[in-house]
Amino acid sequence: MDVKLEREYSFLRKKYNELLLPTFFMVMSEKMCAVVDVIIIGFFLGSSQLAVLNLASPLTYFTGIFYILFGQGGNLLALRAQSQLNHEKKNYYFTISILGICVLSILFLLFIFFFTDNILMFFKAPAEIFNVSKEYLFIFMFYYPLNCYLLVVSFFVRSDGRPKMPFYAVLMANILNIIFDILFLKVFNMGITSTALASVLGYLVGAIYISTYLFDKNSSYNLISLAKFKIKEIILSLKEFVLNTPEVIGKIFFSLKITVLTYLCSSHYGVAGLLAFLVYDNSESFVYIFLSGIMKTMSPIVTVLYKEMDFEAVHYIIVRSLKQLLLISFPISVLFFVYPQILLSIFNVVNPHHAEVVTVAIRITSFSLVGRCLSYLLTNYAQAIEQNRIASIISFLEEFLFAVVGALILTNVIGGVGIWVSIIVAECIPVLIYILYTAKLQKTHKSYINKVLMLQNSKLVTWTYHRKDIGKVDKYLDGQSKEVLLHIENVHKDSAAILSNSINDVCEDIFRNNENLQSIDITIRAIDDEIYITFTDDGKTYNPFSNETLMKTDNIVNLSKLGYEFNYEVILGFNKEYILLKN
Repeated sequence: MDVKLEREYSFLRKKYNELLLPTFFMVMSEKMCAVVDVIIIGFFLGSSQLAVLNLASPLTYFTGIFYILFGQGGNLLALRAQSQLNHEKKNYYFTISILGICVLSILFLLFIFFFTDNILMFFKAPAEIFNVSKEYLFIFMFYYPLNCYLLVVSFFVRSDGRPKMPFYAVLMANILNIIFDILFLKVFNMGITSTALASVLGYLVGAIYISTYLFDKNSSYNLISLAKFKIKEIILSLKEFVLNTPEVIGKIFFSLKITVLTYLCSSHYGVAGLLAFLVYDNSESFVYIFLSGIMKTMSPIVTVLYKEMDFEAVHYIIVRSLKQLLLISFPISVLFFVYPQILLSIFNVVNPHHAEVVTVAIRITSFSLVGRCLSYLLTNYAQAIEQNRIASIISFLEEFLFAVVGALILTNVIGGVGIWVSIIVAECIPVLIYILYTAKLQKTHKSYINKVLMLQNSKLVTWTYHRKDIGKVDKYLDGQSKEVLLHIENVHKDSAAILSNSINDVCEDIFRNNENLQSIDITIRAIDDEIYITFTDDGKTYNPFSNETLMKTDNIVNLSKLGYEFNYEVILGFNKEYILLKN
């Protein structure tokens, strides 16, 4: 009787939750502390002073280009190298990322120092807050390199299976920020410029703490000597970073959008407009906490699974992420639309004119939160599966064409309210375009969701092998797997039987040396004359191929004679063992 192979996805669920919770708390500590920071300033100094913070927002978002390029981009390139067992390339990308963010952040700091007046005049900073905004920027500019550095290192630390460390770093930085805010404003009665100093001091401590990872001998990523780098290689690497990180394009467009919208808010509404945009931006934080946490969890997992052509597992992860985002974003959108007074109270907006402008902004943009979650999910997903073209198109439409061009056109037609209308149009229309484009592109798929996700059928056998079934590998290698085994037999003659026995030997050895482990996920992929067998478990770190007893068994010895290779990696905190026969 044929046995149906079943994969339980228990490892994926566990790893997803293991990465999600600390990542979620890290983003929550970062964004909520930032929101609390704004609330504290509004409470002690009045909401009109918050306009000073909003003039610094475009510069903050521009730094997002830097840490996405070297953090997310560098980390994904390093993960791909690691999944291909290229350790030298992995450490090369890590070193370039750390070096790049340090150099670029310092250059950005110098730019602000020399052109502060020009920046404020460009944003048409109201005369009543011009001087204090300049003083604020002169201190706050030191926050940018510290924040960028901390976030870039965090990307690599999380993918090394240590999600709690970045969480602690960001939490520490933001708690200290809040403590210093209260100390400077309440105890010493200092002005708003003291809140910039509080941010710098808090993130200085966070950056020092995350730096301990660089000196940890057990780290998967290691810095390599700069003497090994050549200028030409560095330039080519930077080009590779840009080409493989389409979200950078999105960040560039997003920064331009924030710049243009800040300019338009200041031009049409003055301080009231800057305050309305600040409230809108911070209201997004309530959803962004979940959105960013889910994205930073999903991206590295999908990157590795897609590279291994495990499309069923990719489907599982992305659908799980999608359900979570919709469950969170839709209720919050409804709440803000029906009760905008909640945000007015949180940010202490008491001036009637300011409240009127803020209320209009909140109600029009409330449902843009759902569209933003979907577009951000799809863009990050497209990047993870190396569909850079569609990711760049969606970023261009969302962050530039509909937002920037749309805002400029609509404000000329319907006035300042066109700012808020352009936001909701920019967040929702690109999602529809993505769905229609991918559905048309993938005509052969029967599953509509797989069309949208651009997934092929997984040409592999995959199942969960349990400890209780040791010695019964034939129970699994039957039924659905016959086609794969017949293919192996046709190409490699007698190696199918040897592989079957070797799988059992490897699993038995892993279980024997990991008493608490109850199951192992196994995938077999046979394409042409190449065979890939992957064992995945979440037990203690153990490399079975370093066990001489296992390597001297008849089955493993015979596989070696047939040209098979044996490799072991720890990826995303998983033990991954590979039996490979490459072309």
